Amino acid sequence: MPDQSHRDIYARTPDGGIQLAASTDRWHLFDDHVHLAPFRRGDTRLRRFDAELMPFIDSLDRGALLVIDMQDDFCSPGGWTDASGLDYNACRAAIPGVQRAVQAAHGHRMWVVWVYWSNRPDLRNLGAPTLYAFKHKPDQKGIGEPLGKGSVLIQETWNAQMVDELLPLMRDEDVRIEKVRMNGFIGTHLDQVLRTQGIGTLYFTGVNIDQCVPTTMEEACFRDYNCVLVEDACATSSPDYCKQSVVFNAKQCWGFSTTTEKFAAPSRVEG
Repeated sequence: MPDQSHRDIYARTPDGGIQLAASTDRWHLFDDHVHLAPFRRGDTRLRRFDAELMPFIDSLDRGALLVIDMQDDFCSPGGWTDASGLDYNACRAAIPGVQRAVQAAHGHRMWVVWVYWSNRPDLRNLGAPTLYAFKHKPDQKGIGEPLGKGSVLIQETWNAQMVDELLPLMRDEDVRIEKVRMNGFIGTHLDQVLRTQGIGTLYFTGVNIDQCVPTTMEEACFRDYNCVLVEDACATSSPDYCKQSVVFNAKQCWGFSTTTEKFAAPSRVEG
């Protein structure tokens, strides 16, 4: 009779771990790390990443870096954040970390996925709740309204373009996902792209760490992707406690938290 032990959730593994989930979705939990791909033992692309609450092992081939909303409207002078009276420089603080993360991901031969707002000029893709989330008063600039060099977060405008510092890092082979909600999965083909390319682990960067980044990360977790927040490649114009809350939940609820330095230099796993 075939060995069915890999289907037993919480079973003891031969090397002393505890199995979480079953079949190819399973993890092996140990005292000092989590193995996210035990079914790929012997894979020469397995690496151990330092992270919290636990270091983890995974194959570089299963990873993708998500860069969320690093756009002029959020991160550039004259953009939407700036015009709203918020601190756009606080969002710009993510740029160096995103640069490091993208360079590291390309070095790992991982997919880099640029996820960003790109709305229709007629706004037919947006309902009232989404519009109200960004326009609380009649005189407040909302999505689609004229602003500076274009219109707020409208496709093919300066407002929706990536910040200048990141444009040189965008490669033709990178994936671009145009989104119409804070959550990057809703109304997009993000899930289909990741599934068809065999991606199981997502590394999250971008802005705002308390809005579009965590809503996408939560959704990914709910869909059973492995989620890793790259803390120093994220930022927000919101108060500091907002970021602290997301970092806490990334470690406690949605997956793992790490830094660009650790993301760039995982250790090789033998066997």
